[in-house]
Amino acid sequence: MSILKCPVCQDELNKIEKSYRCKNNHTFDMGKQGYINLHMSNEKRSKNPGDDKEMIISRKNFLEKGYYKKISETLNESIKKEIENKSGINILDIGCGEGYYTNLLRNNLEERSINSHIIGIDISKEGIIHAARTYKGIEWIVASGSNLPIASESLDYVICMFSYIDPTEYKRVLKKGGKLITVSTGEYHLVEIKEVVYDKLKMEYYRPTQDIVDGYSHEELINVKYETELEDDKDIKSLFDMTPYRWKSPKD
Repeated sequence: MSILKCPVCQDELNKIEKSYRCKNNHTFDMGKQGYINLHMSNEKRSKNPGDDKEMIISRKNFLEKGYYKKISETLNESIKKEIENKSGINILDIGCGEGYYTNLLRNNLEERSINSHIIGIDISKEGIIHAARTYKGIEWIVASGSNLPIASESLDYVICMFSYIDPTEYKRVLKKGGKLITVSTGEYHLVEIKEVVYDKLKMEYYRPTQDIVDGYSHEELINVKYETELEDDKDIKSLFDMTPYRWKSPKD
């Protein structure tokens, strides 16, 4: 049984060879890289929403150097501890971008012989194209995080990394007892860049807990803090270009 639903009529969406189809014959063909686009045009606020190609490539180049691997390892250990020896786990990585963290999670579970179905969703078509081209064994989907093409009460975990959350929609797709795991920056995240970019240091940061609605109970907060030295100028540029500083900073 598929946990995907048709974005047009909301009925179950099943994969048939290289297409996805519902009983009402709404059909969505897979891109040549192996992804599916379920983001309806009436949901878009721009022609190409989400991170553009340059940001995606910058993030891919930076993350593959391993600078943020400790964040991934902390996330994966937390999930592994929760899952233990369960199997048939359904996981959604919402806002997955180019798929770096999603793939490391899949590899981690596979190494422990934990059977899982992992879906990566992002509003950025460029991000999903890069993810599908690079990482296999994951269902990659272009879709809106506020209107997920996922059946209600079908997921064991929803993971949201470094983006704003939609707890009401996530609550809908989570099974009873399912869990939402968010990863967000703290006030000192990339503070060295902030010191260069801003005349007056801005320490504001997004707290996902501020958006949590009734129906959730907070279980645990894990802090990850470490320093690392970038290897060369290309890595500095990739880091800068993959963050909002790229378009928020003065030209000089």
